[in-house]
Amino acid sequence: MRHPTTPEPRSPLAISPEHIHHAEPHLVESFKRAMGLLTGAVTVITAGHGETARGLTATAVCSVSIAPPTLLVCVNRNGEAHHAIADNGAFCVNILAEQNRPVADRFAGRAGAKGSEKFLGADWGPLVTGAPALGDALVSIDCTIAESVEAYTHTVFFGTVLAVRLGPSQPPLVHFDRAYRSLA
Repeated sequence: MRHPTTPEPRSPLAISPEHIHHAEPHLVESFKRAMGLLTGAVTVITAGHGETARGLTATAVCSVSIAPPTLLVCVNRNGEAHHAIADNGAFCVNILAEQNRPVADRFAGRAGAKGSEKFLGADWGPLVTGAPALGDALVSIDCTIAESVEAYTHTVFFGTVLAVRLGPSQPPLVHFDRAYRSLA
């Protein structure tokens, strides 16, 4: 029986692209600028194996719960990594160090690499799910998908953490004002 002060559970949110309201261009530009000033850890989210491995550079990662350990990632549904995450039911969040800037660039599409080519030039290996974990990342967090919610152009994947690998202590790579920065 539900306690009288406990709110009724809400149904899951599902927002599809047809519900998108087009904002005024000045509001969109102001919002982009505002989000660029929201400092965030730079991560590479990966999924798949071998030739089907895919990944993307992202700052949209957040801790959700300690018990059970859960985090979320927001991924554009048009990106190749989205399909790998959804198809494999798992992903790995690699929190990057300042020295991983070239990896961040590759997975952001700045080096021209596509698909599994993005993984060349770095040391990758699986943890539990098989999703690629970067050998010299600050942290790699391996997850299975517990739930997903479609919101406009993105899917929010909630991941149950299966493994955490802590890397060497080093300065993190962060994103601020549309550029990578170091805290070193």
